[in-house]
Amino acid sequence: MRVEAQAVLQQERPLNIGLGYVGTLSNAPPGTCGCFVLSGGFADVELPLPHRWSAVMELSGGHAGRVAGTSRGLSVVTLLAGPRWRQSSGARWSFYGEGLFGVARGFDAVFQSGTAFNDTATAFAFEAGGGVDLRLRKTVSVRFVRLDYLQSALPNGVDDRQRNLRFGSGVVFHFDTSGLHR
Repeated sequence: MRVEAQAVLQQERPLNIGLGYVGTLSNAPPGTCGCFVLSGGFADVELPLPHRWSAVMELSGGHAGRVAGTSRGLSVVTLLAGPRWRQSSGARWSFYGEGLFGVARGFDAVFQSGTAFNDTATAFAFEAGGGVDLRLRKTVSVRFVRLDYLQSALPNGVDDRQRNLRFGSGVVFHFDTSGLHR
């Protein structure tokens, strides 16, 4: 009976792979006004754990051709991992919240650390947020919306802290993992 229950759990909670668009509303450099948007994409892998929890790894990146108050652009790639909690509402809708931690890599810009200026930098980053998925079929859902707060610590010559709002949507593919546990 226990094996059957585990198989049912795995069928209800497949391995998910999400792909899509992500926009990052970012603050302008210290001492300047305005915000700008980095446009890019994301890919995430969600491995089911017991009790509505999952382990998630996300790779995302974005680019802005010109940062407000500067003559340069900016590209940022993040690699984050952590827990995701998911709640289903009926057979079609599911809602999730997550807290992810990892690194941000900035390039194609100027990063000031003390008196040193570099074209690239790597720093700690964390993301907290959530989203809504709409299941279309057993094997695919639409990531209807995602909204996250992203903070990174790339050097900027003042406080080395970027506070960003991420938004996006995409598609989620579901893969049955029930055969892996036999």
